[in-house]
Amino acid sequence: MPTAGDQVPGGATDFDRRLKSLEREVRELRAARRLQNASVGSGGLRIVDGGRFSMETPEGRRMVDIGAISSSDYDHADGTKQQAIFLRREDGSLLFACFAYPLGGGSENQAWTFYDQNRNTILAEDTGSGTGLARPWLPMNTPTSMDSTQWPRTAAASFTTIATAWNTKWQPRLRVYGLTAAVGGGTGEVQLLLNGSAWGPVYSAGATIDNTDTIPDVDIGGQFQLEVQARRLTGAGTIAAQILMMYSRQT
Repeated sequence: MPTAGDQVPGGATDFDRRLKSLEREVRELRAARRLQNASVGSGGLRIVDGGRFSMETPEGRRMVDIGAISSSDYDHADGTKQQAIFLRREDGSLLFACFAYPLGGGSENQAWTFYDQNRNTILAEDTGSGTGLARPWLPMNTPTSMDSTQWPRTAAASFTTIATAWNTKWQPRLRVYGLTAAVGGGTGEVQLLLNGSAWGPVYSAGATIDNTDTIPDVDIGGQFQLEVQARRLTGAGTIAAQILMMYSRQT
């Protein structure tokens, strides 16, 4: 006589298989649901066997990417994939990375690097020595005479460059501090030029130079020229100036 199981499409065996498959899918769905609000205990979280860890914004922009670099350009000399770290801003622009490039024949020491929003390198370590910074290159002040008769000077009646310096832009603004003097009597003026254009006010001889402003029309990592100009207005002496301190700074 036929049994109740015989009335099931595919028979009782097929029904049992489908039921077990359904139970497995429900368990997987429940596990996935729990991961939306999961906690990791004292054992920690391990990603092994070439796995990756990533995080994306709701719009699909990758912000965190830890694991193997997919491009073969970054493979190790032995052909294995390089493991790296990339952190991005919410808009997808690169913020921080830790990787080595190029590989094969060169150093495989990974360097950490911070980037601005235009992907210029603003801070990186020195992988050659393993000590200190690679970027930026930071200037240092040099000893300067405080005897105004030893400073750069001019007796010209028109603005004349008496001192100049080249620097690399790593921050958007620059501060320049220095002294001026009318040596031997008379009056005069001093001004600063940045890449050939007046930068800051005109100073009367004897005044202190102290100006902080933007460094215009120069990309990060690009060079700019600062000139100190002076002119004599009256008298028979000379107009002198000496820069004592320069440094770049944030906005």
